[in-house]
Amino acid sequence: MVLRLDEAEQQTLREGAARLGITIDEASLDRVGRYLGVLELWGRRFRLTGERARSVLLRKHIVDALVLGPLLPTSGPVIDIGSGAGFPGVVVACLRPDLVVVLVEARRRKASFLAEVQRTVPLPEVHVVNARAEDVVAEWGRRARLITGRALRIEQFLPLALPLLAPGGEIVAMQTPRQRGRAAELAARCGLALVRTRPYELLDGESRALFVFRRVSRETSPC
Repeated sequence: MVLRLDEAEQQTLREGAARLGITIDEASLDRVGRYLGVLELWGRRFRLTGERARSVLLRKHIVDALVLGPLLPTSGPVIDIGSGAGFPGVVVACLRPDLVVVLVEARRRKASFLAEVQRTVPLPEVHVVNARAEDVVAEWGRRARLITGRALRIEQFLPLALPLLAPGGEIVAMQTPRQRGRAAELAARCGLALVRTRPYELLDGESRALFVFRRVSRETSPC
């Protein structure tokens, strides 16, 4: 298990971060390398992602998660719904190990993988919760300063995120730019406002977008 990034891999992450307008320090690169090593090892036995090549994981998935860096709050918790193989929640924790990051994953095997990452990197402020998002409201309801989601359709994600959102917190949906109209429509239905849209490109030119929402009503609206 290779727990370090080589020079070319480090340069890929630095280039990807620079395109997104952020910098990534040596300690974060080291944590990402350890995470990638565990992901690669588990990927040999279990299908955690569609891609298994380290270069593709770096360019398509890890760089994509780096875009959240400027949006991270000064304090947590940050809740990542449907964490899967760790995108974007584990990458967020690698960038900001001081933040409480809650990785919500319903599938047991992927939750076990995330727990192994938490131990190996290590990421002491990460909490892996093997449950559906609906089932963590009792503990984490109205506490999240930031809620992220990458693997879910936006019409699934917003209703799951809303009960977890703290006053003044933000929900960030990682989508494609063509979802903007749908995002604004769903926001209004859920008592949210679409306050920011950030289009960006991955290193291979793939178009992506962040949609940032805030609550405009004190009451949780059914979406």
